[in-house]
Amino acid sequence: MSAKRIKKTTLSTPRAAASARPKKTAAKNTFERFAHTALTHGTGMLTLLVSVCFFTATYDSAQVKLTLLHMGGVLLLALWAALNIARKTNPFTRKRLLFLLPVFAYLGWNTLAFLFFPYKMEAAEEFARFWLYGGLTLMAATEFSVSDVRTIVKYIVAAAWVSVLYGAVQVLDGFFPGIDFMPWRGFFTKRIFSTHANPNFYADFVIFSSCAVAAHYLVTRKKNLLALLGIGAVTLFFTESKGAWVAYAATAACGAALYTNCLAKAAKKHLKKINFAAAALVLTACILAGGFALKRFQSVSFRTYTWLSAFEMVQDAPVLGTGPGSFKIIYSAYRRPQIFYIENAHNTETQHAENEFLEQWTAGGTVGLAIFLWLAVFLLVLAAKNLKRSGQLTTLRERNLYLLGITSAFFGMLAHAGVDISVHFASSGLFFALFMGFIIALCLPRPETETFADGRANSAALILRGIVWAELAAAAYFICTQFYEIVSVVGITAAGQFILMACAWLTLAACVLGVCLAYARAARLCTSAAALTALALGVALAYGAWGFFRANHYYSLGVSLINVRNADGALAYFSKAVRLNPFQTEYRQFRANTLAGTLDLTRTFSAARGDEKEASTDYERALRDLNTVAARTPNHPLLHHNFGQLYFAMAMRRSQDASLAKSPAEYEMFRADAVKNMELAKKAFQRALAADPVNPDTYFYLTQIALLERDGQTALDWISRYRQGPAGVKEEEFLKKNRENPVFWPLEQQANALISRRRK
Repeated sequence: MSAKRIKKTTLSTPRAAASARPKKTAAKNTFERFAHTALTHGTGMLTLLVSVCFFTATYDSAQVKLTLLHMGGVLLLALWAALNIARKTNPFTRKRLLFLLPVFAYLGWNTLAFLFFPYKMEAAEEFARFWLYGGLTLMAATEFSVSDVRTIVKYIVAAAWVSVLYGAVQVLDGFFPGIDFMPWRGFFTKRIFSTHANPNFYADFVIFSSCAVAAHYLVTRKKNLLALLGIGAVTLFFTESKGAWVAYAATAACGAALYTNCLAKAAKKHLKKINFAAAALVLTACILAGGFALKRFQSVSFRTYTWLSAFEMVQDAPVLGTGPGSFKIIYSAYRRPQIFYIENAHNTETQHAENEFLEQWTAGGTVGLAIFLWLAVFLLVLAAKNLKRSGQLTTLRERNLYLLGITSAFFGMLAHAGVDISVHFASSGLFFALFMGFIIALCLPRPETETFADGRANSAALILRGIVWAELAAAAYFICTQFYEIVSVVGITAAGQFILMACAWLTLAACVLGVCLAYARAARLCTSAAALTALALGVALAYGAWGFFRANHYYSLGVSLINVRNADGALAYFSKAVRLNPFQTEYRQFRANTLAGTLDLTRTFSAARGDEKEASTDYERALRDLNTVAARTPNHPLLHHNFGQLYFAMAMRRSQDASLAKSPAEYEMFRADAVKNMELAKKAFQRALAADPVNPDTYFYLTQIALLERDGQTALDWISRYRQGPAGVKEEEFLKKNRENPVFWPLEQQANALISRRRK
C-alpha cells in the first residue's frame, strides 16, 4: 500500500486511528468509568422518558416532559462537569474546536442577542433551555463513542416501541371506539398523538425515531424492527400532519441517497431506479399533503399569516435579532387580525413562527440565521464526507450505519421544522440537540485523555460528599411528598386514570431511586472537592426545576377553582405558582383577573393574595401584578383589556359606594374615584384594540361604558365598528362571526332607545 493510501485511510477512520495510538499505562479511576457509564445510560433513559411520559394533572399536559428535560439535563451536565473536573482535562481541545466552532458561534451570537433584549425576565426560561440544549450537544459531541451511541439508540428504539404501539391503539380506536380508554382519548378528534401532546409532535417523533430504528435494523438485522417501521409509517398518516408526510418522504430520500452513494457500491447500479423511487415518494407525499390542505385550509392560512408577521419582525431587527425566547413577546405586536379568528383565542397562543428558519431569523437576525444554516450544513456535509471516505471499511460498518441514521434523522427534523415548531418542545428539542452532538462525536477523533488513579478524599471533599448525600435524601423526600399532594387531588373515576396514576408513581419512584443511587455512588467514588461541588450544584438546580412542575400544577388547580367560582382558593394557588416560577407572567395575569373579580378593598396583609411586604387591597394587588406583566411582556394582547376590566370593576364599585354614601363629602369622593377609573377603563380598552382588534369582549365593554354615560350614538358606533371587522380582514367566514354575534343585539336596542328618548 502506498504512503498516500495509508494517509487517506487514517483520515477516514478516526476511531481506528485513535485506538491505534499507544495507551497510557496509568490506572483508570473507578469514578471515571462509573460517571461515563452513568452519562450514557442516563442520556438514553432521558430520551425514553421524554418520549413516553404524559401527565394530565397539570394545566399543560406536556409540562412533565419539560420537567424531565430540565431536571435530567441539569443532572447530566453536572455529572459531565464533575467528570471533566476530576479528569483535569479540557473537553474542548484545539483539534475539536475546529468541529465545535459552529456550535460555539451559534450559542455565542444568540446569547449576545439575548443580552440586548429588553424583556429578559419573560424570555429567561426559554433562554436557559437554549443553553441546556447547547450543553447537551457539547456533552454528546465530546463524551460519547460509537458504543455509547449504540446504547442510546437502543433506548430510542424502546421509546419508539411504546409510542408507536400506543399510536396504533389510537388508530384502532378510531374504527372501534373504546379500545383506547385513557382520559385524553379523542382530544384531537380523529388525529392521533400517542404519548405526545400534539399530533405534529408525534409525527416529528416518528420521522426521527424511524431513522434510528432503521439504522439499528441495519446493524442488528432484527426483523421485528421492520414491523416497527411499518406501524410507525401507518400511524404517521393518521396524525394528518401534512408537513410531516413531506418531511418523512424527504428523510427517506436523504437516507437512501447517503446509503447508495456512500455505503453500498452494489446499489449504484440501480441509482436511476432509486432516484425515481425517491422522487415518486416525495411527489406522492406532496400530493397527499396538498389534498388534505385543501380540505382544512385554515392550517395553511394560519401559517401564511404567521410567516408574514414574522417577516415584519425581521425587518425591524435585521442584524442582531431579539434573542432566544423573544418571539412570543414581540410577535403579538405584529400578529395579523386573521390569526385571532383562526385560533379562536385572544391570548398568546402563537408562541413560535411555525418555521424554524424564520424564527432563527427573528431571534438571531440575519447573522444568527446565517450561523444556524452554517451549523446545519456543516453537520450534514461533515457526515456525508465522512461516510464517503470510510463507507467501504468493514471495521467502521457499525459507526457508519448509526451515522447514516442519525444524519437522516437530523435532516428530517430540519425538513419538518420548515412548517412546524416541534424542535422548540422537549419531545423533539432534546433529540435535535443530541443528534447534532452525535454527528460530531461519530466524525471526529477522540484525543487521548490522560487517565488517573484513585486518590484519597481530603476533608473538604468528605464534607461535600456528605452535602451531596444530604441533598439527595432531602430532594427525594420532598419530591415524593409533593408529588403525593399533586396526585391526591386527581379523582380516579376510570380505568385509564388508575393506570395513569400507577404508571406515574412507578416512573417517579424509578427516577428518584435511580438518580439517588447514581449520584450517591458518584459522590462516594469522587475524591475531588471541585467535582463534588459540581454534583451538589446539580442536585440543587434539578430540585429548583422541579418547582416549575409544581407551579404548573398549582396554576391548573387555580384555574379549576375559578371554573367552580372559588376565587379565594384559586388566589392561594396562583400565589404559590408565582413563588415557584417567578418567570411566568401568565400566573400573575390570572391572579390579577381573579383579584379584579373579588375586589376586596379592605386593606389587609395576605400572602395568599400575593402580598410580600405590606398590607394591600385587591385593587392594589391586581395593579401590581398587571404592571409587572406590562414591564415584562408589554405586547400581550390581553394586557390592556385586563387593565380595562380592573378599572371598570373599580368604577362600578365606587359608583355603588357613592349611592350608599353617608355624607356629601363621601359621595363626592366616591363619585370622583368612579369617574377617574371609568376614564382609565375607556382608555385601556381603546388601547387594547391596537393589539387585538377582534376581541368582542373589548367592544362589549366600550359599548357598555357608552351606555352608562348615556351616549347612545357612541355605543352604536362601537357596535358598528365591531361588525365591520378590523382593517385588512376581507374573509367572509371571519366577518360573518362579527355580524351574527348575538351579544350585541340587546346593546343595540338599548342604544337606539337612548337616542329615541333624547329626540323626544
